[in-house]
Amino acid sequence: MNKEIKDIEKIKKTIISKNKTLIIAVNNKITYPEIGYAPYIFLNKNFYIFSSELSPHIKHLLYNKKGTFMIIEDECKAKNIWARVRIKFEAKITVVDRNENNFNKICKQIQNLHGKTLNLIKQFNDFHLIKITPIKGSIITGFGNAFILHGISLEVKNKIKP
Repeated sequence: MNKEIKDIEKIKKTIISKNKTLIIAVNNKITYPEIGYAPYIFLNKNFYIFSSELSPHIKHLLYNKKGTFMIIEDECKAKNIWARVRIKFEAKITVVDRNENNFNKICKQIQNLHGKTLNLIKQFNDFHLIKITPIKGSIITGFGNAFILHGISLEVKNKIKP
């Protein structure tokens, strides 16, 4: 792996670990986009969110079983507002059933990162633990500096040429 790819891999890992929310975009039944966000954890190459189907973006995410996601650098920390570091990726969706062995373990990790509100919302049947498995995407680290991401690991492949 060349130095540039290694550097981008490091940036990718940092933005995933330092950020706490995913921006979610999904088509509704009429093909208009729905957009929202959700707090996440990153575990074993998957993202997990615990969100309500009463939110339109989550309802359609569950219906479509796929979506597009973005993690973006905090604008207050960006060197340049026009060139915020961001990861965009497509992913498939599966719901982790409340009876699965790892349901409570994953919920506990979400609570550890995002707080005790999870104890309250975990009781509501409209909330679902959603596993987001990346397929492909891109990372943009500045002007003219974009790379293709591939597979569940969102492995940095090569620079996108203009």
